[in-house]
Amino acid sequence: MTTKQWATLFSLFALLTMFAAGLAEAAGTGTVRYAFKYKDPATGVEKKLLNGHMYLHDASKPPPMEKFYSRADFIGRNSPYADGNYFNEVPAGTYYIRITERKVVGNTTAFNRQGPPQYGDYTWFQTTPITVIAGQTLDLGTKYAYPYSSSPITITGTVKTQKGIPLTGRFVRAQTEPCYDDGYNNNINQCGPNKFIALQPTDTAGKYTLELREPGTYYLYTSACLTPDHFEYSGNRCAYTQAADPITVQVGDKKTTDFVVPTYP
Repeated sequence: MTTKQWATLFSLFALLTMFAAGLAEAAGTGTVRYAFKYKDPATGVEKKLLNGHMYLHDASKPPPMEKFYSRADFIGRNSPYADGNYFNEVPAGTYYIRITERKVVGNTTAFNRQGPPQYGDYTWFQTTPITVIAGQTLDLGTKYAYPYSSSPITITGTVKTQKGIPLTGRFVRAQTEPCYDDGYNNNINQCGPNKFIALQPTDTAGKYTLELREPGTYYLYTSACLTPDHFEYSGNRCAYTQAADPITVQVGDKKTTDFVVPTYP
């Protein structure tokens, strides 16, 4: 093979290599960078949280809630550098994000405990999606956690039939706007822009407990169509029961709202 042929072959190989690298980058991973801290509200003293997990949920699915049931699509935990910054390699895509550091039990942090935050965990989340671009670094800056349920807003109550029979496993949801379901023009279960705020099932006694972080006014309702995955039946009309009045809560409030679900023959 002549020198010219070798040069042509080498150039072709270089072009193919660059093309393949471009394809790999397009379908590859990006980096999410952030620092995770907690600032004591009383003293203003900050401390680094060095055992955090990053939970990402595909933004094409319903967003996570204050205490969510759906499984994360990606969970990342890299030991942070000395400056407290985390770097996680993440598949390219658009996600809802939560960062949680688990509470210490004894002398051990529950590194491997996944799922929703629990009492005593440090957590931070947002409902505005982030976009991870292959080959690029998304710097979230410093995120300040709050102790989950350290000053909880809780709404409790029961879900029963008109005959007083408790409904077990019936989900109750809080939202910032009321629902309407006239059944026309796809107006079924339209519950405002912040639809997925809190969702919990009832126990064997028909009792539920919702935990909220943000004070405000909420509309509560229950429906047989609500599921652990947050989805609702979107075909024919599905009956739901809404609490008689919206409920306004402040940090530290503990309020009660009961549901009486109509009994159909």
